[in-house]
Amino acid sequence: MKFRKIYIIAGIILLAVLTTASVFALRYYKYIYSPNSVAECEIFIHTEAEFQDIKKEFEEAGCLNNLTGFEWVADRMNYTGSRIIPGRYIIREGLTNRQIVQKLRSGEQDAVNVVIPSARDLGLVTKRAATNIEADSQAISQYIFSQALIEDFGIDPTGLKNRIIPNTYKMWWNSDPKALISRLLREYEQFWNQNDREQKAEKLGLSREEVIILASIVDRETNYVPEMPKIAGVYLNRLESNWPLQADPTVVFALGNPEVRRVLNRDLEVDSPYNTYKHTGLPPGPISIPPIAAIDAVLNPEEHNYYYFCAKPGNSRQHAFSRTLNEHLRNARKFQNWLNQQRIMR
Repeated sequence: MKFRKIYIIAGIILLAVLTTASVFALRYYKYIYSPNSVAECEIFIHTEAEFQDIKKEFEEAGCLNNLTGFEWVADRMNYTGSRIIPGRYIIREGLTNRQIVQKLRSGEQDAVNVVIPSARDLGLVTKRAATNIEADSQAISQYIFSQALIEDFGIDPTGLKNRIIPNTYKMWWNSDPKALISRLLREYEQFWNQNDREQKAEKLGLSREEVIILASIVDRETNYVPEMPKIAGVYLNRLESNWPLQADPTVVFALGNPEVRRVLNRDLEVDSPYNTYKHTGLPPGPISIPPIAAIDAVLNPEEHNYYYFCAKPGNSRQHAFSRTLNEHLRNARKFQNWLNQQRIMR
């Protein structure tokens, strides 16, 4: 009887141990193989982030059903130490902890869309780029205006401005300033190898840089795309005839005040290589980062005999074109009278 009681007690203990082990085994099995992401979420892992930072990202995103299970699996898969790879990761709904950790540990990042706009200067470019990558605008600007840009790519800020093609770029979120510029320059090369652009520039007798400079002037003259090839044609006619471009946007650029809407006679005397009333040929650099439409307008100009154009009265942003100076002066007076009526003196 005594031994029977011992066997019963031992059996009960063994059953309890096995039951407990089964409970833990089932729990850990679920930790590893059961879906844990209850919704799709976007996780950003910063450079030099630690595992606790990743846990906080998931906690704030609220897309994991069991954060403890995720941490347990991450620890067993040696992800809580030095294997952390920064970047942007999309965690789809229905993934197991094992799948999530595999994605993070292998660095299977999801790219971001970085919009590079047409802009007057590099400042806006850095601000827009910084909204979609880890590097902030200050870090990007510091790099662009440092010796490092010249050492890494052999160009200065003006050269960079001449090589930025406004577009939407796919890149990694944790791109640093150097990686950002490298991506922009690769796009620049691809751009010129498309649609016979290189051959069209050669046919016009222009270098890539000269096309961009002229496109920047066209860009500042109008945002009405259908007119861009005609305006490009006027400037190409002037260049071919060795006339000064006499482009008001270059004078505005030289004045350093982009808000100027009315260029006055005294403004034409500004001492600057960008004053195309004083200097023939193209200015030394672009006055903006022109959109693709303006670049292609220069490469595919409208052929005509116009040498003059003037903004039409009103806010249409369209222009009146003329072949003779007298006709142009009549159009200019109409526009100036409209400016007076609107009390636009500057």
